[in-house]
Amino acid sequence: SPEEWAADKATLNTPFPNLPYLKVGDKTLTESEAIAYFLVFHANRTDLFGANNDERVQATAVRGVISDLSRDVSGFLWDASKHAEQAKYFEEKVNPRLARLNAFAAGKKHIIGDNLNLVDFALYQTLYIIGRADPKAFDNYPNLQNIINNFNAIPQINAYHASDAFK
Repeated sequence: SPEEWAADKATLNTPFPNLPYLKVGDKTLTESEAIAYFLVFHANRTDLFGANNDERVQATAVRGVISDLSRDVSGFLWDASKHAEQAKYFEEKVNPRLARLNAFAAGKKHIIGDNLNLVDFALYQTLYIIGRADPKAFDNYPNLQNIINNFNAIPQINAYHASDAFK
């Protein structure tokens, strides 16, 4: 509840209290991306940033596109006055970015290549939200649908989706 969050927020020892947060020992980490980076470092899985510098740079560029797409989708979902014009909004704002991502994803298992990358998690989160808003959103973007299918096929992701925690 908002009241519980207000009380919890006051106890966090961090300059940026926010949801989500992760407490590790006496530290509190906030911001989704910072938490993800921490987990990558903590698990010693820096390969999730990319197998080489070229992949890391590509991942950073794609992350920027995902941020723009996420901002556009969030702007739509949080503004009820735009809901009546969803088709037009998607056509003007969302679909052009999906088309570029779809072209970039051609022939790839994951968005950067054959190996899972941290940016795949951000992409999946954004595409999941889009798919919930418009179940036919990826009908014209088969490469993105392939990326979604490959992400869902990861055993740990598949198990999470089958769990009560996901539902």
